[in-house]
Amino acid sequence: MPLRDSYRYTSGTGLVEHWLHRILIEDWSLKLLALAITLVLWFVVSGREVERELPVEARIDGRPAATFEVKEVIVTPPRVRVTGAASHVNALGRVPTDPISLEGRSESFDAPHTAIHLADPKVVAKESVNVHVTIVAVGESKPKPRDAN
Repeated sequence: MPLRDSYRYTSGTGLVEHWLHRILIEDWSLKLLALAITLVLWFVVSGREVERELPVEARIDGRPAATFEVKEVIVTPPRVRVTGAASHVNALGRVPTDPISLEGRSESFDAPHTAIHLADPKVVAKESVNVHVTIVAVGESKPKPRDAN
């Protein structure tokens, strides 16, 4: 290397210029190949759809009548199939139903064909569920004391 070339790389700006030249201009074919591989992998991984079975959680909204309480909530089937982009489906642990109103109720009831509520538009539930809610009077849910006599 001639003396004046070595002088050019000892100053701070010359070193930066040389570094930028290497990064931005040299080896374009390798850089384009790396970019193409990265894009293909990204499309393959992010665009892959999966189907998974997840547990269902009933979302209860409101309160029953004054002297009543919820004793039991049964979801049938307890698990549903969802499909969507792999990264979005794998992020879910369980899926909630649409809200089921208990406001002022004093009897047990069924909520047939309750939809699954998914906030993520990239995930779709394949089926709906039936929800049975058992409501009892407050005194009925506690065990009766035995007579000691």
